[in-house]
Amino acid sequence: MLKQILPLFIFSMISFAASAQKINTAADFYRAGLGFKEQGMFADAVVSFRKAIALNKLFDSAYVELASINLKSSSHDSAILNLNKALSISPNMTSALMALGNLYRDYKPNYDSAIICYKAALKTDSTNKVAYYSIAWCYNAKQDYEASIPFAVKALEIDNTYRAAYGELGHAYRRSKKFAEAIEQFRKNLAVSIVDLPIFYTGMCYTQLNDKEGALKQYEELKKINEKMAAALKREIDKMK
Repeated sequence: MLKQILPLFIFSMISFAASAQKINTAADFYRAGLGFKEQGMFADAVVSFRKAIALNKLFDSAYVELASINLKSSSHDSAILNLNKALSISPNMTSALMALGNLYRDYKPNYDSAIICYKAALKTDSTNKVAYYSIAWCYNAKQDYEASIPFAVKALEIDNTYRAAYGELGHAYRRSKKFAEAIEQFRKNLAVSIVDLPIFYTGMCYTQLNDKEGALKQYEELKKINEKMAAALKREIDKMK
């Protein structure tokens, strides 16, 4: 029996020693932090990310991860501090720029600062549809609807099915009363692929232009792909004289 237990004991000790040796570099602590974060063990994740930074002061991704945990506890100022540390190390770090932009958009409203961050992210990632959409969102929040339009359009050039961008584009056109321009733009989108939202917004623009025939045509098209949205459009058409 002892002969059977002894090899098992030795194997366990070797395995324990090997696993202990694995967590000894900044990268090791960073990976451990990601694991803790994934399991919802945020306090342990913070300890691991800080150990990674202690071993490597230039570990930009560890600062970004700390910021993401700061946000979970509503420590917004700490999140800004950690993201700025990451950017002081890597000024073109897209993930840090987007995270800082989101923070200024959603948690510490400063839309001008958010736009600066998103535009900086686009300098290194020119196909980032979320950045274009986010800029459009911020301009709409600032009630600068005309400035919003080209950024929403650009997001849709990258992904013609991007529903959030359609929402911002439709809002900007409606508030700026550029109904004819909107119809032309949505026609371009529908030439790429058939999506319910541009059909709906086109129909709504026709109602604003008092073109009942044009609105009804969009309604008939919309019925084929989204009956609920078509019903909403029909209610607006029925209000027309």
